[in-house]
Amino acid sequence: MVTKHTEELLKWDADHILHAIGTVGYNQGFAPFEEAQGVRVKDTEGKEYIDIASQLVNVNLGHNRRDIAEVAKAQIDKMMYTSTLRGYANVPSIEYSQKLAQVVPKGLDHFLFTMTGSDADDCAFKIANLYYKVKGERRYKILSLFNSYHGTLRGTGGATGMAKGADAECPPCGEHIHLPNYFCYRCPLHKEYPGCGIECAEFLDYVIENEGEDNIACFIVEAEQGPGGFISPPPEYLPRVREICSKHGILFIADEVMTGFGRTGKMFAVEHWNVVPDIMTLSKAITSGYLPLGVVAVSDEVFNTLKGQYLAPGSSESGNPICCAVASKVLDIYKEEHIVEHAAEIGKYARARLEKEFLPLPHIGSLSGLGLMLGLDIVVDKKTKAIPAPEVTNLIQRRGLEHGLYLRVMGNRLCFGPPLVISREDVDEALDRLYPVLAELQLN
Repeated sequence: MVTKHTEELLKWDADHILHAIGTVGYNQGFAPFEEAQGVRVKDTEGKEYIDIASQLVNVNLGHNRRDIAEVAKAQIDKMMYTSTLRGYANVPSIEYSQKLAQVVPKGLDHFLFTMTGSDADDCAFKIANLYYKVKGERRYKILSLFNSYHGTLRGTGGATGMAKGADAECPPCGEHIHLPNYFCYRCPLHKEYPGCGIECAEFLDYVIENEGEDNIACFIVEAEQGPGGFISPPPEYLPRVREICSKHGILFIADEVMTGFGRTGKMFAVEHWNVVPDIMTLSKAITSGYLPLGVVAVSDEVFNTLKGQYLAPGSSESGNPICCAVASKVLDIYKEEHIVEHAAEIGKYARARLEKEFLPLPHIGSLSGLGLMLGLDIVVDKKTKAIPAPEVTNLIQRRGLEHGLYLRVMGNRLCFGPPLVISREDVDEALDRLYPVLAELQLN
C-alpha cells in the first residue's frame, strides 16, 4: 500500500502525461522519485534505491552535484539565453567548445550544438547529405545495425534497429538499410568468434558494393550498443568498418551519445581501438544528465567541404548558454577528479564479481561490455540460449525495486551502468542486492 498522496500523483501521471517509449495512459505504478543524492534516489514513500542504471545512462557524476548547480545559477544570474542561430555567438558555447576540442579524437574539433542525442544523430544525417550535395554527389542511403538505437525522431527512427514497427512511425525519412550487429553470443550470421573472420564487419563491404557506394551517405554505429543491452564489439570490428568506409568514401558516424564521457573507461569508446570517425555525436553525460544538450563533432574534411554553405540543422536552444556552462563544469570534473580512470578501474572490479558470482547462475548466459557499461544475458537455458518470455523484464525490474535497486532491463538484457563516481563499497552493496534477484529466477 502507498499513501494517498502517491496514489494521486500516479493517477494524474497516468491520466495526463504521455511517456516517451511507453504506453499511453499507463505508468509503471512505482512511487515517483522525489529526491536524489550521489548514487541513490528516493521515492515519495521515503524508500531509497541504489541507481545502478544512472537513470538513462546519463547521470555519470551522480545525482545533485552542488558544484554543478552553482555554475548553473551563476550563469542564470549573468545571462540566461541568447541565440546562436544565423551566426550569432555567446561566450559559454565558445568556451565550452574550446575545452571539448581538447578531448575529442584529433581533428573532430568543429561542433554543432543540439539538444538531445536523437537530435544530434538527426543533424549528423543532414550534414552527411549536405556534404555529398556540395561535392556534387547524390548520396542519401543510411546504413546502421540491427539492435541499434539512434533515437525516435522521424529522421533517426529509421536508423534505429530496435522495435522497428513502433520506433519508425511517420514513416521515417530517407532510405535506411540495416546490417547484422556484432553480438558474438547471439551471432546473427551463426558464426563463432574468433574463427568467424569478423564477417559482421565484412558484411558492410558486401552491402556497399551491392547497394552502390555512390548511393550511400553514411554508416552510423554505436561503439557499444546501449539500449540494445550493453553489447561491445569484438576488437577487430570498428577498425575494420572504419577501413571499409574509407575505401568507399562513405562517412563513418560514431554514435557516442551513451558511450561518451567515460562510460566505457575511455573518454570516448572509439579510443579503445584508436578509431577516428568522420562525425561523432554526443549527449547524455555531456551535462551528467542535468540539462539537455547534444553536440555533433565533425572532421576537418567535412567542415572544410561545408565552409561557406548554408546549414539548416539546429534549433532555438542550440548553444544554450546555461547548458554550455554546465557542460563546461562537467568536463572540468571529468578531468580534475579522474572520473574516466575511476570508471575503468571500478568497471574491472564489478566485471570480476559478475564473472565469478553471476555467470555461473543457471539463467545467466553471457556477460559483455566495457568499463561501467556491462550487460548480462538472461536465458531460460544455457545450452539453448533460449530467451525468456517478455514478462521477465518487468519481473526483474520489480524484484530489483523490492531489493532497493533501480535497474535497467531491456528485454532479456540486464544492464549494469551506475554513475561513474560509484565507490567500490557501493558496487558491492548493489551486487549483493542484485544477486538474489537473479539467483531466485524460475524460468523453466
